[in-house]
Amino acid sequence: MNWYGIAALGAICAIASADVYSWDWQPGDPGGGHSNSGGTFESIVASYNSNSQILTWDLSFTDQISDGFTLALNNGPNPKGHAGELALIYFDATDVENVRVSSYAYNGLNTQTSYRDGSPLSGTLSAYGIFGAQPAEGQAPSILHASVTDADGGRSMRLELDASGINSHTPLYPGSMGTAEWYGIGFDTGLGVWLHPVTSLTTEYNEDGSLSYWSGRQGWLDGANYMTEVPAPGVGAIALAGLGIAGGGRRRREA
Repeated sequence: MNWYGIAALGAICAIASADVYSWDWQPGDPGGGHSNSGGTFESIVASYNSNSQILTWDLSFTDQISDGFTLALNNGPNPKGHAGELALIYFDATDVENVRVSSYAYNGLNTQTSYRDGSPLSGTLSAYGIFGAQPAEGQAPSILHASVTDADGGRSMRLELDASGINSHTPLYPGSMGTAEWYGIGFDTGLGVWLHPVTSLTTEYNEDGSLSYWSGRQGWLDGANYMTEVPAPGVGAIALAGLGIAGGGRRRREA
């Protein structure tokens, strides 16, 4: 195989290994439970690219009362109770023209207090912010897109997140198995979700963009081990065969 064949093989292998998992949820789907107190759920459409670590999250409601949400996400178990392992996303849509997104290490509690209490241990321990709503100058933003769309009486919230910074984070308060237990955010063949939409949300921020107050009436979607849609197998092999590489390479015919 010549150099060009090797280069093509490398490119195809990279494409084949870039698995994009997806999840499409609607009320009534099996697994977990939900409450519409923070907005009446219509659907969730999510994707996660395990190569680029890009997460997309499209959350739709049949009404327009939700002012934001918090989200913890992993590849199987219910995130609740998993302190020192996951990030908690704060999506603040109190101003629909200026959505603000923050991320903190999730304290594992059944509350939205991770922005001010970093651990489930007794007392209040310093929260650990992974990124603020207004990062300091020079910090690369992890938020690729955050928006709210109102139409036909409903509301949709969209988040596109580069999770690489979250997933490489070292927790200040690691779980019982140490820092290696840190997962961050994302999913693969399975999905666990701890999602809390909020209505009548009130937020406040410090000068550095860190969240200082978050309060409102919550709804929720809790669930574990949801099945996701997995990329179709064999795509890489088909492409390889098309180039004549899967069968051992194509010899250059001599004149």
